[in-house]
Amino acid sequence: MPDRPTILLLDGHSLAFRAFYALPDTLRTQTGQLTNAVYGFTSMLIKMLAERRPDAVLVAFDKGRDISRTEAYPEYKATRTTPPDEFRPQVDLIKQVLEVLTIPIAEVAGVEADDVLATIATRAIEEGFHAYIVTGDRDSMQLADEHLTILYTLRGISEMAEMTPEAIEAKYGVPPRCYVDYAALRGDNSDNLPGVPGVGEKTAAKLISEYGDIDGVYEHIDEISGKKVPAMLAEHEDQVRINRKVMRLRCDIDVDADLADLRMGAIDMPALRQLFGALEFRVLLDRFVDEVLGEVEEEQATAFERSPQRLEQGELAAWLDGLTGPLAVHPEVADRVPHVAFPAVGLAAPDRDPVSVRFDEVGSDDLDALATALADPDLAKVVHDVKTLHHAVAARDWTVSEVALDTELAAYLLNPEQRSFDLERVAVQYLSRTLQTGDSEDAGDQLSLGLEEDPWEDRALRALATLELAEHLGPQLEERGQDELMRTIEGPLAPVLARMEENGIALDLHVLDEIRERLVARVADLEDEIYDCAGREFNIGSGPQLQQILFEELELPKTRRIKTGYTTDALALQGLAGSHPIIEPILEWREMTKLLSTYVDALPPLLDPETGRIHTTLSQTVAATGRLSSTNPNLQNVPVRREEGREIRRAFVPGEGFDRFLVADYSQIELRIMAHMCQDEGLLGAFRSGEDVHATTAAKVFDLPLDQVDGALRDRAKVINYGLAYGLTPFGVGQKLGIPPDEAVEIVDAYM
Repeated sequence: MPDRPTILLLDGHSLAFRAFYALPDTLRTQTGQLTNAVYGFTSMLIKMLAERRPDAVLVAFDKGRDISRTEAYPEYKATRTTPPDEFRPQVDLIKQVLEVLTIPIAEVAGVEADDVLATIATRAIEEGFHAYIVTGDRDSMQLADEHLTILYTLRGISEMAEMTPEAIEAKYGVPPRCYVDYAALRGDNSDNLPGVPGVGEKTAAKLISEYGDIDGVYEHIDEISGKKVPAMLAEHEDQVRINRKVMRLRCDIDVDADLADLRMGAIDMPALRQLFGALEFRVLLDRFVDEVLGEVEEEQATAFERSPQRLEQGELAAWLDGLTGPLAVHPEVADRVPHVAFPAVGLAAPDRDPVSVRFDEVGSDDLDALATALADPDLAKVVHDVKTLHHAVAARDWTVSEVALDTELAAYLLNPEQRSFDLERVAVQYLSRTLQTGDSEDAGDQLSLGLEEDPWEDRALRALATLELAEHLGPQLEERGQDELMRTIEGPLAPVLARMEENGIALDLHVLDEIRERLVARVADLEDEIYDCAGREFNIGSGPQLQQILFEELELPKTRRIKTGYTTDALALQGLAGSHPIIEPILEWREMTKLLSTYVDALPPLLDPETGRIHTTLSQTVAATGRLSSTNPNLQNVPVRREEGREIRRAFVPGEGFDRFLVADYSQIELRIMAHMCQDEGLLGAFRSGEDVHATTAAKVFDLPLDQVDGALRDRAKVINYGLAYGLTPFGVGQKLGIPPDEAVEIVDAYM
């Protein structure tokens, strides 16, 4: 790493253009806006910021035609085609991205971006910086020296070559100071600058190495061996000298850019979320927050101002006495098994120092006082992850009431696209506070292993962080009009989910045994059928072996190229349906074996040995849409499209102590929103009349009376309704329904 401060300089047009052609034109928003150039540029930018951690940064763009170069050579870049219509709007979007990221932009009318970058780099080096220029233009190689490195794009913009002076000389055979002379002999087709016929890269490098520069070459032209090369050099001398003039970058551009101002400023997170949300860049937003913003915030993080205290017997009751709230509570848990009691807690309140309490170090009066405070409806509590608190107190037969704010849920509502809402992450993000000693789960594991070290300070500081977060996030929810959503939906839902997790769900193992027997038999039949089609036995689950059977032995049409050959994923095999009898049984074999491995065989070991039930985790903070998420295990994706999948659902039962399931779900909520937004009379009429909207769609699309729509047609209409609502193309509809593209087009046309 350089021992100087660093400046990162990016050639905006060069990188955007490379991204445009490197990434597919399927990268579009649901509104149809093409975003491949914006996505590629932004992804590369985040990578550069995270890896280089520059002290200053700037992006330069071309602005109009290059006046000085076209005056010197009117044919300069004359062969370049006009950028596609879908490229130019993306440059404006890239500038919007840079604006919300507070990254300075430089443009000078009639000047190319690489001249602007050369000028700023020269200034920066004079002021003690090490400069990095990120570009796809080879002309920048002439600038490299001990304080300037070229980051040259290789494949698209995902791979960069770090071109130091040594690397440039190794690749081109000349040092950077001679690069322009070398390139003038070689020429540059991309800029419509013809080189000397018969003088390629090796010959050009040899000539410049031997004679120093173009002037030296022509001074010693009579000494150059052979007849053709000297003759061609003499014939094209004027062009070579024009090339050198045009290729030499200018370092004296009048550009308004003060190095002191070329630093990223404070990020307007709501504006950033709004723009990245409109561009549908959820993953990039997560990456920026985690890889760039997080590290910047951690570097600027400060310690807590209040000192934590460790309470002993008799001190907890006194600490709680007279408390008016809010009380921040951080229970320490070894894991999230609902029925495991917590051994310690961190507490914080506005008018006293935060404290840490281990229950084996205090008396029964202290524990009674804590249980009373937690249950007190007049004492507001704040917590980070209220479900964990509910589990913890329930395991001690305590209760908790009047949770005024869950800071995990609050952070989620303020930025649902964010990937993580761990207390450490949110404390750095909103408070610039660093929790130093690792997470509470690690601490709990230490306790459970009997290790002597007790992270009591961390426990108390986590409670204090929760208290400060509540003071910070509560007003933000009010400002954005989300406090009612928290108060009436997300907050009250959390304890309901906690009880659902505690209760768990039972399995009828006899049903699973029956399903297993049928699936095993079906898999065996499918394997026999596949082997008959292939003409021999092989490992159906092996990608390389399947490729050999399909593409070499059976000579089926090649699918998309991948590193190990040709893809055999489900989408690719569906595209081969009808080309050979082996395809359908392979697809079904995959489905059957997945049902066995993922559900039938995997679910029984997940039964809790104490409760005999499965305890999934239901999260409110995973899906940006607000949908609940089920993990450990995931009970949301049990398949229903095949009869075998529906049979697996039959194995889930209320179990002992419960009479029945309560099923609660929105009724076609997306379609109702769509009907309201677009005011389509067909959809509105179906909802107003109380009809089954999917059956109504099927009747209209397939031109049938409503009473003739069966379950299979209704399911197909459901795919169409939701697929088109979420931007599925006719091709995608065809893939989902397993029908030819032309038939899918007819269905979509009928729907519209």
